[in-house]
Amino acid sequence: MHYAEVLVDVANRRLDQVFHYQIPEGLSLKRGMRVLVPLQYRQVQGVVVRITEQLPQEIAHSALKPILGIVDTMYVVPEDLVDLALWLAETTICSIAQSLHTVWPLLKGKVEEYVIPMASQEDEDVKALKILDSETYQALAVIFRSRNKTLPLSTYLKRSGLSKTQVEHLAKQGWLKLESRFTSGVPRKVQAALTPEERVGDDLGDRESMTGMMHEADIELNVHQGPDYLRTLTPEQGKVCEKVTQALDKQSYETLLLHGVTGSGKTEVYQRLIGEVLVKGGSAILLVPEISLTSQIARYFQDQFGEQLIVLHSGLQVGEKAKAWQDILQGKIRIVVGARSAVFAPLPDLRLIILDEEHESAYHQEENPKYHARNVARKRMEQLRGVVLLGSATPSLEAYAAAQTGKVPLLTMEERVNRRPLPPVEVVDMREELIKGNRSMFSLSLQDKLKRTLERGEQSMLFLNRRGYSTFVVCRECGYVIRCHDCDIALTYHTQGHTMRCHYCNHEEVPPRTCPECGSRYIRFFGQGTQRVEDEIKGLYPAARILRLDFDTTRSKDAYEDILGKFRRQEADILVGTQMMAKGLDFPNVTLVGVVAADQMLNMPDFRARERTFQLLTQVAGRAGRSQKPGQVVIQTYTPEDRAIIQASQHNFKGFFWEEIGYRKARNYPPFTHVIRVTLIHEKEEKVIKGAHSLVNSLRQGIVSDQNGHTSLDILGPAPAVIPRLKNHFRWQVSVKGKLMDTLREFLHQGVRRFARDPISSGIQLNIEVDPLSM
Repeated sequence: MHYAEVLVDVANRRLDQVFHYQIPEGLSLKRGMRVLVPLQYRQVQGVVVRITEQLPQEIAHSALKPILGIVDTMYVVPEDLVDLALWLAETTICSIAQSLHTVWPLLKGKVEEYVIPMASQEDEDVKALKILDSETYQALAVIFRSRNKTLPLSTYLKRSGLSKTQVEHLAKQGWLKLESRFTSGVPRKVQAALTPEERVGDDLGDRESMTGMMHEADIELNVHQGPDYLRTLTPEQGKVCEKVTQALDKQSYETLLLHGVTGSGKTEVYQRLIGEVLVKGGSAILLVPEISLTSQIARYFQDQFGEQLIVLHSGLQVGEKAKAWQDILQGKIRIVVGARSAVFAPLPDLRLIILDEEHESAYHQEENPKYHARNVARKRMEQLRGVVLLGSATPSLEAYAAAQTGKVPLLTMEERVNRRPLPPVEVVDMREELIKGNRSMFSLSLQDKLKRTLERGEQSMLFLNRRGYSTFVVCRECGYVIRCHDCDIALTYHTQGHTMRCHYCNHEEVPPRTCPECGSRYIRFFGQGTQRVEDEIKGLYPAARILRLDFDTTRSKDAYEDILGKFRRQEADILVGTQMMAKGLDFPNVTLVGVVAADQMLNMPDFRARERTFQLLTQVAGRAGRSQKPGQVVIQTYTPEDRAIIQASQHNFKGFFWEEIGYRKARNYPPFTHVIRVTLIHEKEEKVIKGAHSLVNSLRQGIVSDQNGHTSLDILGPAPAVIPRLKNHFRWQVSVKGKLMDTLREFLHQGVRRFARDPISSGIQLNIEVDPLSM
């Protein structure tokens, strides 16, 4: 007798485990297949994780239910991704169902009952019904008229006008049969478009059958040996490529950190390394921090690698992703470029994963499971014995600290291509501007440099990490700030449409004429946003052609590319934008970059605020002077003495790192400790508060103290979340802090299981975040 261990696709922590089922005789199963199984009083889909002849002792004599059937053989989950899903569930402390859907996004679908006729329209018995029992005949005729001679029960009830009881009566008489089927989330037209060869499931799930599909000679012919590929590397680029190639040749897992200044040619290194991987029969993934950057970098690589490359991101429709997955599994695609979720692409013989701008917070998933793409990449390459390359001009403190302690080899590129100098940076004290009588948001120095840049026919970029016109709307009489009714977040004023908008739930309302709190007429708009910067620039330089790049201007499809295309073609003189324009952009005619308000980033209530400020300032400054024309940068601030601003103005990453790592160590912040944060969410405030206290009690039951009464773990909270109400749901949080991550995870796992047994937990959503990017 053979048995299958099945992970059921149910987002319920009480059912979050492997279940054993009997494999019916004649059913050919393999690991990674999706199956239909009975669970309590319903039928659900699951993924086979193991096939065995032995049962655990505790269920060895149980009467196990049989597997009902195979869902499909077209999209078999590769074995390494099954293991990855289990690891992801454990390390992010989420349900296995959530993890499976993240790792294998083609699991969408539902179990439906179908009505199937037990006789054909040509049978003599059916013909007799037409005369003897017209009602039963009409009931059967509804199915005979359907295209596939079968209908979902819900559809059949509507078309026939029968009740479910009447249908069950016809089934007892033997005219109909009710059958449970799993309906895939992949559109039928996509499935129909697949060739017969693509429909074969057994080969698709077998990684070993993929290896060797393309011989080295074939791959070599597909790599366009054009001028770009043969471009001479700088000595630093050549040394980096040599080191990474040596790591690849070892065919063992390794992570390397590439610290290269802006403009040092990291993208050229990535291209050369991916070409080497392809020539040797492997495949590669290149991750970029945001969807908006994928098409730009993909064009650069498609010139080299052609149809072997595909772009993946979370914005793809189910059908598009299904077709992409199919091409990848078939070996047609060998390179994937994409944002965070592309790290799960099921490439055969995956040898290299590159994270460009590895420091970016966009690599951290905000929804459950709250994974970091860097950690997933490391786990995948550990499984497949490949290489992870982390690249950045401003590496995360955690990555650089690991390099300094020898845990990760450090590769450096300290010079720009063709030895172009990094742009000089001027730091302007905006307090002095006020003393001089300048009340504009632009310093006199920045105004002068903008004017001269326009006169030379060169381009400028103005950076402000806040969209909208004004940051908030406030009553000057009583201090009342107008907030979103559902989120407790200050509304941002936008001149377009004359509305105040919540940037979390997109709620909009018209600004009031008088204060809703005290009735005063003294309603004023405070703060600065990109829309206001754009308007004021237009007032100062009426002849200047201005474009704005932020979330509001890039809502429509292709808007991001359209704006950058116009700026690249020099159809605009000044580009105003948020952090969307701070990374990965290369415009030869940009010679001036202005940072309008560095303090908006610096004064966020977050222990990483100085690190993010330094990174953003360094990245945006790197957009200037990337070609033959020299560049210059102006940073406006009310705190010019802050070390993050000083070090950024000097392009001094090492200096900033040693100062900031000392600050982190003194306060026991990451990377010297680990934190897991649990956010509890419910529409009733009273329930979420009770739930938060219950969770703390559940956690405390697992605390173990030494003989002196000390413990290695700290429980922080419960307390309201930084955003206490979002989309009309209340949010409280509990954090656990400790030095050993494995101990911390197990402690929280057990505490959450105890909490799930408390009736108060029913209906409360838990968001669990390991090492959150903010605290």
